[in-house]
Amino acid sequence: MDLVLDIGNYRLKGAFFDGDQVVESFVTTPEKVQLEKALEGKRADQVLISSVNSEAEPMVHEVLAAQGFSFQMLDFSTLKVRLDVEQPEAVGHDRIANVYGALFHFPQNDCIVVDLGTAVTFDYASCDGKYLGGAIYPGIDIGAKALAENTEKLPLVNIAKPPLAVAKTTITHIQCGLYWGLLGAIERITFEMRNISSSPSDVKVIATGGLLSRMDPEEFAKDLSDFVDLIDTRLTLIGIHEIMKEKNKDA
Repeated sequence: MDLVLDIGNYRLKGAFFDGDQVVESFVTTPEKVQLEKALEGKRADQVLISSVNSEAEPMVHEVLAAQGFSFQMLDFSTLKVRLDVEQPEAVGHDRIANVYGALFHFPQNDCIVVDLGTAVTFDYASCDGKYLGGAIYPGIDIGAKALAENTEKLPLVNIAKPPLAVAKTTITHIQCGLYWGLLGAIERITFEMRNISSSPSDVKVIATGGLLSRMDPEEFAKDLSDFVDLIDTRLTLIGIHEIMKEKNKDA
């Protein structure tokens, strides 16, 4: 059994793998009690950790050591995926892991990963294992907050799909603009990114990220289906596990 952990600024995600299959996954806040509860009674032969939260790392190490896990931190400088960008060191670790996850699902295709988090990131990976770059778009929560903080009369709204495309209240006006505006941005940005390929119709688009678990899964998946080939909320964890397998082959 393998365990991979992804320590983010606000969430700590983990997954246990048996071969290539996820047998259990969890999402918690990066807090000791929550992680202890998630790992209680569990065992793994190896553990690989990706992190963008250096403050939480000592806590995670302490919990793992106390529960008898042997672990390693992921060194992204040694990976085989090539970062064909001007500042490779600036590419987020989660975005690199997403590339590995995308190529796990579609090893014969170029892929675009759309990660719906605080920011919406778009990452293009070629089927020969090269990260070609991407784009960053403001997340839907950022949009809601910006409208409330920079106008006198617009309220901060809950993120939800509006009941009608032509809204009837101020709140649903905002929800309508945010929801359909995000989908429109995804459609247009992925369309433009596909066109760098010699075979745009063969490029696969994969959606992941925290927003997928906050929206109505069926409704959101339906609205994404015209321009997204796969939705996988565990894509980053799958990518980290693919990196673990790569390192094991090289060992």
